[in-house]
Amino acid sequence: MKRTLLAAALAATVAIAVPLLARSADDGDLRYAHRPGMRGWPMMRGMMMRRGDPQERCVDRLARHAARLAYVETKLNLTAQQQPLWDKVQSAAQTEEQKERQLCASLKPGAEPTMPDRMDRMQQFLSARLEGLQAAKPAVQALYQALTPEQQAIFNRPFRRP
Repeated sequence: MKRTLLAAALAATVAIAVPLLARSADDGDLRYAHRPGMRGWPMMRGMMMRRGDPQERCVDRLARHAARLAYVETKLNLTAQQQPLWDKVQSAAQTEEQKERQLCASLKPGAEPTMPDRMDRMQQFLSARLEGLQAAKPAVQALYQALTPEQQAIFNRPFRRP
């Protein structure tokens, strides 16, 4: 009985951990898509294989992030007093983007990375993102304090439909 439970627990752990480890840092080979209204464990939603040039996928992710920032800026309809605070947030985002773009350039097209390679790459991207978050946090907090309650609601959930 104990061996059966242990084997089941081990199988469940492997089923959970392997997809996590296989996911490369640049939205790599596995992508976990989230669709509004889907239920269930987030990592099991919409799991699908990703193919193609890892550099291109990486740069595409950076482009999507830049587009989201531009969208949020437009939605906020910032005042002249708020704009310099937004510019500081944007500057921090651009600094992080430059670091990630360098990491994107280091990806080898067509090469099948090993699991240790994927983990190293994931660590590099996560470190760059963490540094970016830490650098942006004071600028985001200052901007947030300067926003009206309506703007704060947009900033909190910019992609929510009214």
